[in-house]
Amino acid sequence: MDLPGKGEEVPLAKIKEICEHYGLEDLWAKIDRDSPPRPFKSDGCSMWFDTWQGISLYPACFLHDLKYWAGYPDEDVERLIADAQLMIDVARLLSSTAMAEVMFHGVRVGGDEIFKRSFSWGFGRAS
Repeated sequence: MDLPGKGEEVPLAKIKEICEHYGLEDLWAKIDRDSPPRPFKSDGCSMWFDTWQGISLYPACFLHDLKYWAGYPDEDVERLIADAQLMIDVARLLSSTAMAEVMFHGVRVGGDEIFKRSFSWGFGRAS
């Protein structure tokens, strides 16, 4: 599936299609039930490389961004699961765990909602 480009606003209908394609039914149910007020845009692999050794990491980062956008405050377990899935997705893309583990540790520290950044957990709901 072709994903929307970096910085492109993604309408809810497209988000639903993406969630269905990637088996993210629970994520879509959460979004459908209570859509974040801010429109969704992915910045790719926030403050990191979107491509590594000629392999695009963007699909993994896009899905991770979608989960972060829809997050609620204090959903610590859901955030950990999203970060672990990013690590798994990157490891699969690269057929290696080294970069995946670095990215996991980076998002665990840098993606915390306390920083209130444009890529922090719950950024679609942040005021």
